[in-house]
Amino acid sequence: MFQASLPHHDTGGFTSHRKFLSDKEYGEALDCIVKACSDMLLLSPDGQLVFLGKRVPDWWFVGGRIFPGETPVQSCRRLLQRELGLLVEPERFTTVCAQSLAWAMREQLPKEHGTTDAQFVLSLMLREDEMGKVVLDPKEYSESQWARPEDILSGSYHPALKFAVHALLARRKLQALQVAVSEGQDDGRIAELARAFVHASMHSPPSGRSDYQLSARELDYECEVVTTL
Repeated sequence: MFQASLPHHDTGGFTSHRKFLSDKEYGEALDCIVKACSDMLLLSPDGQLVFLGKRVPDWWFVGGRIFPGETPVQSCRRLLQRELGLLVEPERFTTVCAQSLAWAMREQLPKEHGTTDAQFVLSLMLREDEMGKVVLDPKEYSESQWARPEDILSGSYHPALKFAVHALLARRKLQALQVAVSEGQDDGRIAELARAFVHASMHSPPSGRSDYQLSARELDYECEVVTTL
């Protein structure tokens, strides 16, 4: 579950030749590739709330497709500026987790061909002065909310979102352990924090059908989610 970062290895000096694709061309591309996405868990300044955006088909991360040659952090910075109007320093992002996604429906025709993603999740704690600057892109989100991590874990949210929140909370346990070690705290305290981290890091989502039901009126679509480990 845990990586300190998401390394980007450029072998030979890659140059992007990305170009605009029509909906038809993009749909054909989606039939043949797994697209990479960088998604974010945006946190309130005190770290107690997670920002969620309502987009087709449900509450989701802030983020989107990674462009060729971008690192996940570079992609997050671009998407954050485009979708919420914020420009932040790259060192403020923290690695959370990675997971794969498959969707039986998509926006591009033919919708029933679906799409597949490789998702990299990072977190970012917003500053007080940034909270009031958040401007939603109406083309991407119909509404937004701030939710407590525990409410996401106990509520009706996609298993991918819940897994990322679990990973976020476990990483906090790891960070507390790292601080204790660097500060030379007593062995009893370090052992306590180590046990808490190990316990949190052992979480895996239940394999099989989820209780969550995805319902997308815009796509005239309702379905279940099956998780494979």
